[in-house]
Amino acid sequence: MEEKPPMQKQSFAYILGWSQEKIAAGALREALLIGYDLPRMEGLWPSEKQCPGFKEEMLDFMFACHEVVEMIMECFARGLGLQEDFFTDEMNPHHEDNMTSMNLNMYPSTEGHTFPPGAQRIWSHTDYEALTLLFQKPGQTGLEVCSGLTTDRKKAQEAQWVAFDPVPGAITINIGDSLQYWSDGALKSTYHRVRCPTAEDYAGDRYSIAYFANGRARTILQGPKKKYPPIKFEQIVAQKSKYLTEEEVTSDDKYVEWQKKTA
Repeated sequence: MEEKPPMQKQSFAYILGWSQEKIAAGALREALLIGYDLPRMEGLWPSEKQCPGFKEEMLDFMFACHEVVEMIMECFARGLGLQEDFFTDEMNPHHEDNMTSMNLNMYPSTEGHTFPPGAQRIWSHTDYEALTLLFQKPGQTGLEVCSGLTTDRKKAQEAQWVAFDPVPGAITINIGDSLQYWSDGALKSTYHRVRCPTAEDYAGDRYSIAYFANGRARTILQGPKKKYPPIKFEQIVAQKSKYLTEEEVTSDDKYVEWQKKTA
């Protein structure tokens, strides 16, 4: 694009728009976080001059992603012993307060740059949302997933990390925090990170698209067993941002206690 799109803007729990992250050794990532064509995206779309056809193409792709998500969520509902359409209406992208978003990521080339040992482009984290569809280009490595079923951030730091290199034609699926609440903990949110390239890795530009499927701003994320206190998406974002640090433990056996403290 000839010009940068609009900068960040608060919208419900999200900060939508363009962002950039840097450290002294160079740029880590540039990203454009967008949503469906709802009021919260007003003034944030790149103009036709900046990127002809961008808005229409992105919305078409987002609706195609939603069809995939809907099929997966119906399978999850059946597996959890719920009605097949248990998640359907709350995740309808036509609702004005739908919280689904999509991140368009560009990690600039690191050729000629040296990063400190263990440096990460995106630190270890779980996604806030219900379900993530991640699209990567073959050969552009860096994504790592924490092996095992843990929701403990400290344990995740010490656990074995597995490279999740792109597979042609495949979509990487992550379960997020919202779905962990919504499923009474039966479906665990997945710890993952993106590490900086080493001397042996591909060092060119890296691109990915992350479609973050979510419910509505008003959706109460609580499963039928009520394992966790009722919570909304914006509360998950606010509470995690405020209370989670590298040292704090959020293992499954303490999740309920933590939620009661911070609700």
